[in-house]
Amino acid sequence: MGRRLIESAALPTGAEEGHAPRAPFLRTVALAKTFGGVVAVDNASVAFERGRIHGLVGQNGAGKSTLVRMIAGAERPDSGHIEVNGAPATFASPRAALDAGVTLVAQELSLVGALSVAENLSLGRLPARAGFADFSAMHRRAGSLISDSGFGLDPAAVVGTLSASDQQKVEVLRAVARDARLIVLDEPTSSMSVDESERVYEIARRLADSGVAVVLVSHYLEEVLAVCDLVTVMRDGQVVDTGPTQEFSAEALVQRMVGEARALRRRRSHRPAETAGTPRLATRALSGVGFEDIDVDVHPGEIVAIVGLVGSGRSEFLRAICGADRSSGGEVLIDGGSARFASPRRAKEAGVAFISESRKRDGLFPRLSGSVNITAAHARQVSRCGFVDRKRQRRAARFAADRVGVRAHSLEQPITTLSGGNQQKALLARWLVRPPKLFLIDEPTRGVDVVSIAQIHDVMTQLARDGMSVLMVTSDFDEALAVAHRIYVFRAGRLAGEFAAAAATKSVLLASAFGTTADSPVLTR
Repeated sequence: MGRRLIESAALPTGAEEGHAPRAPFLRTVALAKTFGGVVAVDNASVAFERGRIHGLVGQNGAGKSTLVRMIAGAERPDSGHIEVNGAPATFASPRAALDAGVTLVAQELSLVGALSVAENLSLGRLPARAGFADFSAMHRRAGSLISDSGFGLDPAAVVGTLSASDQQKVEVLRAVARDARLIVLDEPTSSMSVDESERVYEIARRLADSGVAVVLVSHYLEEVLAVCDLVTVMRDGQVVDTGPTQEFSAEALVQRMVGEARALRRRRSHRPAETAGTPRLATRALSGVGFEDIDVDVHPGEIVAIVGLVGSGRSEFLRAICGADRSSGGEVLIDGGSARFASPRRAKEAGVAFISESRKRDGLFPRLSGSVNITAAHARQVSRCGFVDRKRQRRAARFAADRVGVRAHSLEQPITTLSGGNQQKALLARWLVRPPKLFLIDEPTRGVDVVSIAQIHDVMTQLARDGMSVLMVTSDFDEALAVAHRIYVFRAGRLAGEFAAAAATKSVLLASAFGTTADSPVLTR
C-alpha cells in the first residue's frame, strides 16, 4: 500500500465520464480451481469489457493469479467455463489463449535471457521474407515499439544482462507486440520507477482506447483507483465485489479484501533506537558499480532504510556489503572489525543475512517444497547424525512460516504453488529459523498485500526490539517512514541525505531523491 500516489490529473480514465456497460470480450462463469485440496478459486464470475482497464485486487492467496492464469490458458479450471464474445471457449494451453487474443504478463517473467530484446519481442512471431527470418524487419519493429513506449531500451541488448525493471518493460512490450484483444498485467510495475510505471499505464490506456480489454492485477490500490475504470475484489478465492472505481476508496477496498476494516498504514509506534556505541554495520567510503564513497551506520536494535530512484545504486550497495557483488574500494565493518565477504555464504557465517530483490533469481529453489526452501540455509539445525531430520525440518519451517504469516495448506507443496507474496514471506521466514545479527533486505514487501505488509513490518520491528539490526532497501518512501528509525537517500550513486524518520516527510525524501526542493511539484511514489 502507498507505494505510489498518482496525481488524479496524470492519467485520464473512463471512470471520469461515468461507466456505461459494454459488451464483454471475455467472461468467466463460475470458475473453480483446487490445488491439493486447497481451494484457490471458488465460483468466480467476472466480465472484462472491451475498451476498459479492469483492476483485480485482493490479499496474497486470494486467487487473483490463479484466475488470470486460467483466463490465459496456463491453468485448466476444475469447473465453470470461459466465454469469448459470448461463446464458450476452452483454452487447453497458453497458445490456445493467444490464438483467441488473450495474453498474460505474469509476475514471474518468461523471457529468454540469452536472446536480445528484439528477439524476445518477436518470439513466436518472427518476421519472414522469402521463407527466411527477416532480422532487419524484426529490429525495425522492436525499435518502433520501444520508441512508442518511451522505455529507452536497446533492441540489441541481451535480456539476461538487463535489470529487473528493464526486463519487466520487455515483457510488457512483448504483450503489446502480440496485438492481443485482452491483455492481463499481473503486477507489471513492481520493479519500476514512477516515470516508468506512468509509461506502462499510458500504454494500457492507449490499448483500452483502441478497444482492447486490459486487466491490471496490483497490490497498489492507489494506482488501481487512479488508472482503472472498473475494479473487482477477491477474497478467499471468491469474487466479493465489482464496480466502477469511483465508487471505491482505498479504505473500502481493503475492508472488502480482508472482510473487516483495517488501517492502510500503521503509524510509527516503535521506540527510538539507541545509536550510541559501536555500530553493528558501518561502511566507510564504500564504492562499487553504481555507487561511490558511501558511509552508512546501522546500530544494534535499529532499522535503517535506503531509498532512492531506480538506478540510484541502492541495491548495488546492499549487494556489495554481503559479497553478492564485488566492491571496488572502501571498507565494511561488522561490530567494529573489518569484514570483506567473498559471497553471501561467507556473510551468513558472520551473522549477516541477505534477501535479494529477485526471489526467482537469487532466493527460491522452485522445484523444492516450502519446508526445504525455508530451512535451506540451516542444514545443521535440521539435521541429525549428518542427515536431514524431516520431522525437525518441518517443525522449524512451520515455526518460521507462522511468524510471518505464510498462507499454505501444506509446506510440503512445491514453493511455486504459493502466491508471489507468500513466496516472499517464505524467504523472510528462512532467516527466522536461526535469526542473524544483521538483516540486509532488498524490497521486503514487493508484491505483498496490505495485511502481509503489516505482518512483515511487525516481524522486522520485533527483530529490532530483540537487538538485531536491519538495513532495508525500498522503493516505497511510505514504507521507509513507517518502519525505519533512520533513512538514507541515494541519488545517482551518491549519498544525498540522511534523515531521522520521526522528523522526515515524504516530500523531503522525494526532494532529496530527485535533487529538488521539498515544495517542488514531483509525482510521488
